[in-house]
Amino acid sequence: MNKLLPILALPLLVSCDASKPGRQGGTEGQTAEADIVEANAPDIQSPEPIIYLADNLDEQDRLGYCIDTGGRGFGDSLHVHSCKPTGEDVLFYYDEETQQIRSATYPGFSAATVGGPSIGMKISLVESDPASSEQKFIYDKASGEFRPRDNTELCLAAGSESDDAGPYMSRTLTLQPSESTDKKLKTWIIKGSKPANTD
Repeated sequence: MNKLLPILALPLLVSCDASKPGRQGGTEGQTAEADIVEANAPDIQSPEPIIYLADNLDEQDRLGYCIDTGGRGFGDSLHVHSCKPTGEDVLFYYDEETQQIRSATYPGFSAATVGGPSIGMKISLVESDPASSEQKFIYDKASGEFRPRDNTELCLAAGSESDDAGPYMSRTLTLQPSESTDKKLKTWIIKGSKPANTD
């Protein structure tokens, strides 16, 4: 009987190995989504592309929280907002080639750490400049974190408290220390990719 144990154990090892994250195929963006799984995942209804928190937090309709322009219509600052089913100004994508977080709704505009990254600073929306270090963010697919290239000890984080935003909800979007920030506030999922005919 003992001689059978190694043989019986082999399928179990193979089965466990095959279930590890990252084994699945898929296109870029879908891989980032599949690698991060949260028990409190939102029910995303927004069209693509979007960048949203993996955890729904307290979003009342389970729409999730997306990176969004502040205010109604175009604004020069960013926050996080309920992922609108109509999309509108929550449509953002990550350009891996330039390391920019770019608006799909307002082509030619990107997220930036104006003046250089610092703890607590808000994120601005400025004219895109692929050469600007202030617009460079490194996305870690394993952790789901966005970190400014000029200071990788900081990360993009949603605020710990939510506000009413008409029928929706919103939170601040700032740079915070990666090591001490709650995972739920800094784990982002990229859904969708750069739209066609976009510079």
